[in-house]
Amino acid sequence: MKPTISQPNLFFWILLLICNTVFSQENNDSISVKKHKVNLTGIPMVSYNKSYGFIGGVRGMGFFNVNEKDTISPASLAGIALGYTENKSWFGSAFSQLYFNEDTWRITAAVGLGKINFQYFDASGSDEGNFVDYSNVTDFYYLKGMRKIIPHFYAGALLKIQRSEVVFESAPDSTTVTHANGFGVSVLYDNRNNIYSPTKGWKSEITFVSNAEWMGSDELFNSIRAYANYYLNLNETMVLASRVSMFSGLGNVPFTGQHSVGGKDIRGYTEGKYRGEQVYALQSEYRWNFYKRWGAVGFMGLAFTEKPYSGILPGGGLGLRFRAIPSRSINIGLDYAIGKGDNGIYFRINEAF
Repeated sequence: MKPTISQPNLFFWILLLICNTVFSQENNDSISVKKHKVNLTGIPMVSYNKSYGFIGGVRGMGFFNVNEKDTISPASLAGIALGYTENKSWFGSAFSQLYFNEDTWRITAAVGLGKINFQYFDASGSDEGNFVDYSNVTDFYYLKGMRKIIPHFYAGALLKIQRSEVVFESAPDSTTVTHANGFGVSVLYDNRNNIYSPTKGWKSEITFVSNAEWMGSDELFNSIRAYANYYLNLNETMVLASRVSMFSGLGNVPFTGQHSVGGKDIRGYTEGKYRGEQVYALQSEYRWNFYKRWGAVGFMGLAFTEKPYSGILPGGGLGLRFRAIPSRSINIGLDYAIGKGDNGIYFRINEAF
């Protein structure tokens, strides 16, 4: 069942964001372009949505150069995220994105563990359908390596290991254990002028993952994920960013292999009502640096699922940004978004996409 807690006032969370900009290593008195060996920033994940209730946690990141003599590679990052929710979900993760050898190599690594008490929408139970609660205990490991082939083009491979234990409220004594281990290949094009706060250029990627039997997967299925981001510099303070994305599961896709509408592809959906074997989304975001280190964003988009078909799902909202680490163009921010019968509050380090 969905929580019946009243939603807190959005302005309280905006005030909290402003107060917590002190977590940044670079304060208002150090706006120079000096780069420390490691720049630290953090933000509280104090939020609310209809599925989890109140969410409390923290996300912190450190930005650094793998080789101080390398002036071409973007800043690498390493971070952690920890959280606990009102419906007794919890999670922890550590992650890193490394750029080195004059941006010839890009390495992504992540590990995480969590218990997520969530829900999905079952349209077959009645004329109107109903939400079905479930609990999912998951641990995952992820490693991806990309190498530059020609200017702006990268190619590489990835490895993921994931184990999930799912218990549905309708069958509390029955646990479904699923192993979704996979190996994949990926191709990337990236000519953005800045990795973390781009104002012009493209970033597009397509990834194919095979969850094969020889990898220990219980269900044999494949997936294709693709996206393209475009950034248009309107003037010195305004940028228009757009994103189109798709996910397609192929074969015998298990419940844990489906995708829900939401996340970076479209904000405003937190209930998990719309999920399927295929998810498609389109969105645009207007970014405005209106005063010194302060900025605002307005965004809107559309999404839909196939298998099953969800219908067109609109979403949009507003956000606030603060340049936490000017020397590395790192923003922290807060977004409020509204979807079809749903809404969400999002705290973030860096932009949505």
